[in-house]
Amino acid sequence: MKYILILIFGLVVAIGVPVLVILLIDRKHKVKNYVKAIVIPVSSLALLASFVLIYFAINYKASDEAKSYLNDDAVVSVTYEKSWYRFDNRSSDENAIVFYAGAKVDPVAYSPLCSEIAHQGIDVYMVKSPLYFPLLSVNAASEVAGLKRHTNLYMMGHSLGGTSAALFLSGNKDETFKGIVFLASYPNRELNDSYRCLSIYGTNDMVLNKAEYEKNRSNFPAKTTEIVIDGGNHSNFGDYGFQRGDGVASISRDEQTCQTKNAVVDFVVNPS
Repeated sequence: MKYILILIFGLVVAIGVPVLVILLIDRKHKVKNYVKAIVIPVSSLALLASFVLIYFAINYKASDEAKSYLNDDAVVSVTYEKSWYRFDNRSSDENAIVFYAGAKVDPVAYSPLCSEIAHQGIDVYMVKSPLYFPLLSVNAASEVAGLKRHTNLYMMGHSLGGTSAALFLSGNKDETFKGIVFLASYPNRELNDSYRCLSIYGTNDMVLNKAEYEKNRSNFPAKTTEIVIDGGNHSNFGDYGFQRGDGVASISRDEQTCQTKNAVVDFVVNPS
């Protein structure tokens, strides 16, 4: 809903400003109709494009510490592909997670969490989205499935990334996908009860819309486990600094990452 309101605001400004300017000019100097027909649409498109570019240019960058996790070690190799970063556990390909980052967040900010999960035997594909906007890469998971490399695939996403992951899963017919993990997120479409689901959020999260979460609770699969991290917030699922509007966490980022990693690993490797 927030992004729809932003789009509506952008459209109102983009159309309203040129129209207002033309009307003011027209009061003193009559403007021919054909000039209006050209100037107003062109100006509106230019303003809307500028508004969109400025909006997406302001985003959350990964910290230097987060970037340091993009290095190989004895257990996990990290590869860079066009559509994702892959954290590949050298000893196992059975289980893998396709991860969608939150809106306007550099996916590398989540490399500490994804790396920790990979060190526990689960490969992770950290998807790169155009303009850091996961709704523009909803079907990236199908490329991972097309590799035919893993027995079991799971979706996972933070904030709008979780909603985007759910959109993919709602239309998915590939039985390799077994379930989904929501990090401070929820599905806005009903998910099939054949999927397993894990929902994690923090008590101090002030970005997650709790009313919308409850409103969409019926869209979660029947086999959903909910874990609430005491003292956790929205920002600390990644390492990109403090997100505007969030609550202050009473536990460290490392502790929130550790609790999240443990819950996700247990969810994937113990599908009972």
